[in-house]
Amino acid sequence: MKDCRDYFLETSRRVSFEYTLLAGVNDAVEHAIELADLIQEWGPGYHVNLIPFNPIEGSEYRRPYKKAVLAFSAALESRKITVSVRQTRGLDASAACGQLRNEFQKSPLLPDSDDVQSQLGIAVAC
Repeated sequence: MKDCRDYFLETSRRVSFEYTLLAGVNDAVEHAIELADLIQEWGPGYHVNLIPFNPIEGSEYRRPYKKAVLAFSAALESRKITVSVRQTRGLDASAACGQLRNEFQKSPLLPDSDDVQSQLGIAVAC
């Protein structure tokens, strides 16, 4: 936090924190209050970008309910912390942030080029 404060004082550019909200782990109003207290202890120039967790197969973590995200955000704002909530796109198609990477990690090595073409439905003209 000292480095963050020094950066702000040196550059006058705010510091952003990316905070991933995990249901039942760190999404309670009490967590928001703790976060606000920590940030305020180190002075001005901070922004919190809340990122609701995108569910991925095999993960023990869950996405928080919208109500929890809004309550967390409101708790920060009521303590004069600048906050935004990342909008999720592609969740319904398992294509949201983190979900595609997870799919790639399951089989990071590409099969033979013919296999890739057939998997993607690409016709090869000979």
